[in-house]
Amino acid sequence: MRTLFAHAMIAMLLAGTLCTSCKKPVDVIVNKGFDAELFAKNMTASLEGKTVGYSFAIAQDGKIVKYGVGGSARLATNSPQLDYLLTTRQATGSCSKTITALALLQALEKTSQDEDVYLADLLPGNWNIHEKNRKIKVADLLAHKSGLTYFGDDYASLRKCMATATTGFGEDIHYKYNNVNYLLCRVLIPCVVAGKGPFSVLSDIDADEAVSQIYRNYVRETIFKAAGLPDYKKIDIGPWNDGGPINEKRPALNMTMYYNFSKPALKGMMKYTTYLESGAGGWYMSAPEVAQVLLTAEAGKYVSTDMLKRMKSGFMGFDNKIDGEHGSYYWKNGYWYDNEKRGIYAVIMHFPNNVQIAWHTNSIETNIGGPLDITGKAYDNAWR
Repeated sequence: MRTLFAHAMIAMLLAGTLCTSCKKPVDVIVNKGFDAELFAKNMTASLEGKTVGYSFAIAQDGKIVKYGVGGSARLATNSPQLDYLLTTRQATGSCSKTITALALLQALEKTSQDEDVYLADLLPGNWNIHEKNRKIKVADLLAHKSGLTYFGDDYASLRKCMATATTGFGEDIHYKYNNVNYLLCRVLIPCVVAGKGPFSVLSDIDADEAVSQIYRNYVRETIFKAAGLPDYKKIDIGPWNDGGPINEKRPALNMTMYYNFSKPALKGMMKYTTYLESGAGGWYMSAPEVAQVLLTAEAGKYVSTDMLKRMKSGFMGFDNKIDGEHGSYYWKNGYWYDNEKRGIYAVIMHFPNNVQIAWHTNSIETNIGGPLDITGKAYDNAWR
């Protein structure tokens, strides 16, 4: 009898245990929060099959954690046909402006200055600066609030720009996106790091060559090298590969081409950017290389934490923000196209939880939809 009773008690206890284990835990959510893998899946769903070629890199807490890539760098119309790879490089367009802003503000902080310094105090002494332009600050320039007039990309045109009265600066009503603001940075950075005196005695042509070389080398050494990019010495304005710059006289069969996704029979083309566009555009990079720069900036290795906050809030090197479900998402885009709408599109975006993304595509006419909207929504939908 005692044995039967013991067996019955054991059976009851086991049944109770099994029943308890079958109950669904209350208020327990597995993997609650941001999911980088889901973000990557969302981005892939937004891009795959909707453009010619693309790649993206997602950084979180100081390292790249997810990648995505698809499509073609070259179509059969530009034999040989090549897949778009994570290592595929293309023009980043105006996303170059974020890199330029980081470089200039870094140079200023190193010399105990900031974005409130006047352009007139930085530029060479032989520049004829209009009286109305003497109170324009670097902050105004980087936020496209300088009111300056574009006359061309070269050094002489930039001097003419500063000799021509601003249409108004410093207030929101004077916002006007204009490449001249960042073309001037090609002169400002060398003046800050090397002193403005040496450029005052050079011809316009010689000065342009000098400032352009200093700008390129400074960005390579202080931005790309600091980001740990292995090819930092080679990254260039315009197409390049391990053999050096690529140009019309020295084309390369392994470089990406730019397309119009809506016209697949149309042969792709390449824009051979020169140093005259540096500052405002031209950096030729892969999406992971750009993402590495973004995470390095967020880690405080270029400018101070306070400066980076002011860059974002003041839209210095950033175009605007998206008010998303989890805060403000600061973004910059870059694009270029020819009269056949063959071109490129690039996006960078910084999110509040130390997450950044860079993505590129080698077509501007696509079925992606709004590039900024899909990026913000992909992030919003990556939270569990």
